[in-house]
Amino acid sequence: MNKKEKSSRKKEFLLIIPFIVLVLIMIPLFMPHEEPFFQFAKVSSENYAGNNTVQVYFISWYGCPFGASDSWGLYIALSNYGQLNVTPNYSDVEAVPLTQNQPVVGTVPGLTFNSFVPKSIVDFHPIYLLGRIYPNNTAVLPNGTIISWNKILNVELNELKQEVPSWMYNLIYEYQIQLPYRNGQPIAELGNPPHIVSTIIITGPHGTWMLMGYDQQVYYSAPGVLVLFAKQNHDAPLLLLEMIQQHNIPPGLNFIYEEGVQINNIILKAM
Repeated sequence: MNKKEKSSRKKEFLLIIPFIVLVLIMIPLFMPHEEPFFQFAKVSSENYAGNNTVQVYFISWYGCPFGASDSWGLYIALSNYGQLNVTPNYSDVEAVPLTQNQPVVGTVPGLTFNSFVPKSIVDFHPIYLLGRIYPNNTAVLPNGTIISWNKILNVELNELKQEVPSWMYNLIYEYQIQLPYRNGQPIAELGNPPHIVSTIIITGPHGTWMLMGYDQQVYYSAPGVLVLFAKQNHDAPLLLLEMIQQHNIPPGLNFIYEEGVQINNIILKAM
């Protein structure tokens, strides 16, 4: 990212009121262990991989702050199993949790996954349903098509039907559309605008695990701390990627490694 783009981002941060009401700001720190809301949970004993492999799926959108937060742990874990091609990226401007009572507004540095070449029995499938969500009640799809906010959820569900296996669509539909999460509403309906929450699904011979949002069991403040890192460092996504590659993460960002260990542990459980 050049200096002009960085300057533009700073102005955007100062002038734009965050336009997505984040459910994370209101959620409790601990969730029921059987539900994959902001924590990994085993949702099935079924091996949806259908063989002896482990299949990892990441369903998100380019501007998602929780998807950006998730991307670092995924990068660390999956680097053990193959070659990742990534693009350093920033999320859209949003309010994200720093503490339970104190959100912070800004962009979360993250990675966009372009491809994965497996070198083991583990494979990875990144799926991006949206590009960016704008404060003028529009959003852009990955192919550049502009849609209005009120169409986002239906467009995402239709895209999921076309891109993912039926078992995965059914899991996402059950947990994000059918099950009540807060005040009788499903989690996908609590965003403003309503949209599919970033999700990690890991399936293999010993069952299927799922995470929606980001893993609060590892570190509740992860998105907020990453926003602060971006405010303090030029080209924060690229800098953080280089730190990981050089095994030189500062102590204040150790939760990134911890998330990588957590994801790797789930992969090992699924084997």
